[in-house]
Amino acid sequence: MDSRELPKRIFTLGEESFPIKSISYHKNDSKLFFVVRDALHDDEYEELKESRLRVFLKFKEMDFGWASRLVHYMLCFQLNIKKKYELWSLVDADPVRFSLIEFEQLTSLNCEYIEHLENPRCEVTNEMANFWERIGVSVDVGPSSEQIIRALKRCQEWSWDDRMRLGYLAIFCGFMEGRKYSSSTRASLARLVMDLEKFENYPWGRVAFKVLMDSLRAKDFTKSYTVDEFIQVLQVWIYHALPELGANYGNPLPNRPSPPLLAFKGGNGHIERPSKRARIKAPVEPRSEYILDTRSGAIPDARSEAYISVSGIDKAYIKKCFKDLTDVMRDGFGTCLKEMKLLGNMMDVVEKKLRITGKKSSSDDLQQTTSSLPKRRLEHGSKSVNEAKARQDEEPSSSKALSVEAKEKEVKEGKEKELKEKASKDLEKALAKAKEAKANEAKANEAKAKEAKAKEAKAKEAKTKENEEKEAKLAAEACLGEAKLEEEAKAKEAADKAKKPETSAEANVIVMDKDEDTVSNVKMQEARTLAKKDSALAAIRGMSERDRSLLPHNNLLFRGIAQPN
Repeated sequence: MDSRELPKRIFTLGEESFPIKSISYHKNDSKLFFVVRDALHDDEYEELKESRLRVFLKFKEMDFGWASRLVHYMLCFQLNIKKKYELWSLVDADPVRFSLIEFEQLTSLNCEYIEHLENPRCEVTNEMANFWERIGVSVDVGPSSEQIIRALKRCQEWSWDDRMRLGYLAIFCGFMEGRKYSSSTRASLARLVMDLEKFENYPWGRVAFKVLMDSLRAKDFTKSYTVDEFIQVLQVWIYHALPELGANYGNPLPNRPSPPLLAFKGGNGHIERPSKRARIKAPVEPRSEYILDTRSGAIPDARSEAYISVSGIDKAYIKKCFKDLTDVMRDGFGTCLKEMKLLGNMMDVVEKKLRITGKKSSSDDLQQTTSSLPKRRLEHGSKSVNEAKARQDEEPSSSKALSVEAKEKEVKEGKEKELKEKASKDLEKALAKAKEAKANEAKANEAKAKEAKAKEAKAKEAKTKENEEKEAKLAAEACLGEAKLEEEAKAKEAADKAKKPETSAEANVIVMDKDEDTVSNVKMQEARTLAKKDSALAAIRGMSERDRSLLPHNNLLFRGIAQPN
């Protein structure tokens, strides 16, 4: 991959932050795992070592050597990328990646995806409350390393399940969470230990990786810092990503044990020096003799051997260091020569382009490049001046041909530009026409909608008028029927009165029949009849001639109203 296509580094090359102190971490608590080994029975501990989380216990038993500076410098070689859960470091010209894929390959842990990874649903039961109370923890929080150590020291009489739960919680606190000794862990994840099978098969690899990456992203590498979770996996990743470094300084184990996390024993990269007592017992020549020998240009053999044995450095190691230094210098000079050659080729290309076009570039980068180059003055009559003149004599024919090609190219580009402009204008016209047609269509639809609404309103109005006329007609007919019935009743009454015998004038007592109407009742009935007749006549006068013609004309109510011809 070309280095020019890579993202920028978080630190400029050569300006990486020097580690002030060793990287601190809360994982891999030795005291915690010693207590676990002592508290659990042999069969229980062996079952833990055969579970899917066995890699943590085996890694602890390896007594892995922590190389803080190696990990720090690898973190300072990072590239500034957008992906939150990937780490890319640029070593020399080769980028190396650390992601969930590499973490899974190194640890062989379950890294499957599940929803609600860090907040699984777990119901608080009476059994869980009793177990949490036994280890001295509130149900709302997870246990700390300190609380688990206390519980392990008094769990001899506990059940097999409870002791296994303590073992799994020790792995959870020591490797997966990796928090401070007295800090509580997350209760939502710790509660899973109530179901041992579910706890063992949970994707703890994804949990551990996420905690590690979140912790690294929040650190300032220019200061001393502490990392949560399983940071030693980065050191093993470096050994696998840089095989030569791993072979020389990673203390690889034979037969390549599985998983790859267990393939190196690690080391801090320092030469082990003998103890202070050994240095005191080492024979040392008097200082005066040593000064005399150094003045004469020779160091006594006894002194040199003693010095080498005390420091823990032998001649083979010194030769190897010088050889490594020579290789590094050779590689550095080779890289410089390649860069210089590449820069020279780029300058040749730029000079050729400037000579062909005869125009100065307007780019800021080109201006800076050309202006920053030192101008070399050639003395008149020198060899360089003569070579330049000869080159100028040879170049006219080629420059003419190139100028013709450039003109043809310009003409061709001008024609293409004209065609593009014409096509764009035609497209604009077509779009304008389509827009106009769309507007006309919208206006026509609007007019049609208005016309339909007007027709609908007229039809509604006519229907309403017709209904009103029907109602008036029915009312008139009802009034006429009532008037007719009243006339018939009056005629019948008059006939009955004519049939009755006249009473003597001398009678002082009038016998009244309850079925006969009195004078006052008759007058009231006549008044009502006249009122109904007047209302019927008013209704008939309000009718049209057509509706009036449809009514019968043999009734007395129509006297005084002009009859149709």
